[in-house]
Order: sequence, then C-alpha cells, then structure tokens
Amino acid sequence: MKLIIFYDNWCPHCSKFANIIKKVDWLKLIDFRELRNESHINQFNEINVNLAKQQMASYTKGWNYGYISLFLIFVRIPLLWFFLPFFWGLKISGLGQYLYTELALKRMIIPLHCDSESCEI
Repeated sequence: MKLIIFYDNWCPHCSKFANIIKKVDWLKLIDFRELRNESHINQFNEINVNLAKQQMASYTKGWNYGYISLFLIFVRIPLLWFFLPFFWGLKISGLGQYLYTELALKRMIIPLHCDSESCEI
C-alpha cells in the first residue's frame, strides 16, 4: 500500500526533506502532498489539519502524525534500511517522538500567499 505524506510546504526544511526522499524513492511507495494546498487537503476529510501543521502527517490505513510518519518513510526506502534498527529503537523508546517534536517546534515557516490575482510575501 502506498504511503501518503502531508508535509508543510511553507517550511523550507520540510520541502527539502520531501524532495530528497522523492529522489531516493525508487520503488515509488510514497506519495507526497502539500499540506498548505487546499486541493490536496480536500481529498482527505479525516486529516487533523491543525496537528498536521505542527507535525508531518501520513496515511496508510489510518492517520499518523510526527515521528511515526518519518519511521514509515524509512521503512519504504531500501537505501535507509541500514538505519532501521536505530530508528526502531527511537520509536519504541518514545525518544523519536520527543526529538521530532522539539525540531518541529523550532522549524522556520515562510508563509507565501499566492493565488491567481496576487502574490504576497
């Protein structure tokens, strides 16, 4: 089953991470969607948009947020399987979610509001 990831496209680091993963996703098992794109969000009514703005959201059979979304990405990228024991340890200890939350709170958001009529910075 394909993993759907909603990343914050107003966050330069999040966008860069998504682009890197797209390049190494040779099996095409991950579908990245922009969180701040209404057409992407409207396809999924069950997503908690407020939580997704704070933490990366993912969907397979249900919604996941935060570190578990990162872990699900690592599971689907064979190039990263060498690191899976480390990431699994972070997952079961809860340290992964703690570290993810700390980094997510400190990330930079650059709100660009563009539409067909105007574009503001």
